Amino acid sequence: MGLTSALNTALFGISYNQKQIDVTASNIANADTVGYSTKSVEANVFFDGQGNVSGILSSEVKRSVDESIQSSYFASLSETNYASQISTFTTRLDDLFGTIDDGSGLNALMTDFSTGLSSLVNDPSSYAAQQEVVAAADNLARQLNSSYESINELRENADTLLIGQTEDVNQLLQSIQDIDEKIQEARVANNSVADLLDQRDRYVEQLSGYLDVEVTEESNGMLQIKSHTGQQLLANNQASVLSFSPTNYFQPGEPGNSVLVTTPGGTTFDLISGSESGSLVALAEVRDEVLVQAQSQLDTIAAELSLAMSNVPVEGVETTVGADEGFVLDVSALQAGNTVSLTYTDSAGDTQNVTFVAVSDATLLPLDDSATARADDTVYGIDISSGTPATYVTQMIAALAATDLQVTDDGSGNLQVLGDVGAPASVSSLTASVTPTADTDQGLGLSIFVDQRDGKELFTDALEDGGQRVGFAQSIAVNSALTADSSLLVYYETTPETNSPNDSSRAEYLLEQLSQAGTTFDPDAGIGNAATPYEGTLMTYVNQVVAYQGNQASDAATYAQAKETLTTNLAVRYEESYSVNVDAEMAFLIELENAYAANARVMQAVNELFDVLLNTV
Repeated sequence: MGLTSALNTALFGISYNQKQIDVTASNIANADTVGYSTKSVEANVFFDGQGNVSGILSSEVKRSVDESIQSSYFASLSETNYASQISTFTTRLDDLFGTIDDGSGLNALMTDFSTGLSSLVNDPSSYAAQQEVVAAADNLARQLNSSYESINELRENADTLLIGQTEDVNQLLQSIQDIDEKIQEARVANNSVADLLDQRDRYVEQLSGYLDVEVTEESNGMLQIKSHTGQQLLANNQASVLSFSPTNYFQPGEPGNSVLVTTPGGTTFDLISGSESGSLVALAEVRDEVLVQAQSQLDTIAAELSLAMSNVPVEGVETTVGADEGFVLDVSALQAGNTVSLTYTDSAGDTQNVTFVAVSDATLLPLDDSATARADDTVYGIDISSGTPATYVTQMIAALAATDLQVTDDGSGNLQVLGDVGAPASVSSLTASVTPTADTDQGLGLSIFVDQRDGKELFTDALEDGGQRVGFAQSIAVNSALTADSSLLVYYETTPETNSPNDSSRAEYLLEQLSQAGTTFDPDAGIGNAATPYEGTLMTYVNQVVAYQGNQASDAATYAQAKETLTTNLAVRYEESYSVNVDAEMAFLIELENAYAANARVMQAVNELFDVLLNTV
């Protein structure tokens, strides 16, 4: 190696060592800086034809980041934040419903109501016992009201959080766009982009908590970010814009506004439906599904409670025409939401169940089988807007025309259903469930509860206007007539004479309806399913709802903890892949200083040799 070559090697060595020293010193200085990754210098050395170092083509600053772990960690953030939001809200929801044993939940108030009715059965004439029932009913109605409103407040809270998080995502997308521009400018100027890449990673990390995004680096080094379904959030260094309009009022059973995205090209899409996880998705799901389902459970409790107290059965009267037997049913008392139930055995020997549901709005027809909670019935809607029973019967005759039954009007506007011994087919039962319009002389049922949305009106479970039970828990109230006269809990008959004040018949009926009568509950509220809806008493259903909320909160907390553990482990591994090892960097700095000194000595030696040569000449 000649002196010139030795001098070049030492000169390039000093230059390279100085850059390494600068980078290493920066590593040590930023060891505690969040998100700072360990940097190193990679040199591309140029050799001449004799193998001597003649220059350095490039010396690029590289980051120490395990991209595989980084990708897994970022992906886990959306799932963890999703699970955390769900757990937070389901825990708050569970607190609202209470627990089966805490004595303050809905089930405890239902027990108080049942206890009050039991006391009334034992002493019907007692004013104190009557007042106890009225007070228990009022407490129950108010608890349903307040629980519904509290859930509405949770929905509003989720909506408010969506406002802030939507703005956060907009800022993060804009920050990534800005940092990509700086990266491109630095590369053009042949400056290091390592620190800018660290900063960009922090933005992507934060973004990943809000949404399950797909992030790829384009050939020009800029990022492309898409939603889970591949819709554009950032491309060609142009960020899309998210928009969210706060939901002014939450209609019962209706979702709130969604988060929309407008791309630079003007295309708009729904971000929530295009994503599967992340805190944004969780907030929308909580607001529009979890909390709405909880309100639906309250509505179901309120609706079935009201119907259990008020509705009375109208039994078909047995009749025989020739050899055929069946029933005649008076349908004149039907109101919208009331039902007629028919059970018969067809010619094949199979039991068939038919339910007719009364509606006053013919545009709702035809109804499908989901109009009732039962899984084993065929449902037909009948238009009662005419107010003429004969027209009701005509519609029921048409609906049953394809059966083996003989269905007719008995000549007085009553429904007559007979079997057919020739088929053979037989009728097992024909009944109606109707809501009395008066507090006496229409059976043992009593409208203890009313719907106060449009004044004090009877609750009949009408399907009109989206369904009367939707939002009913928000407006259920004790009948003002009962509040004014608690003796209505005892007096159910005034004609031909008033029943005895010691007659416990009505109290016994109400208690049986509450704690013993079985019913099928709407599976859309989350308890049971369409194929096997929950069947039981009101008391057991309330316990099921309380238990459901408790289990939902527990499962969500367990899932959130599992996701948090996974993300924490990935975060540790990710940090280990890029964080600065101060001891190693200090040791390396000493090596670099020694190398720098060695190169300096070579340069000094070469300089001395050149002086000798020049002096010799």
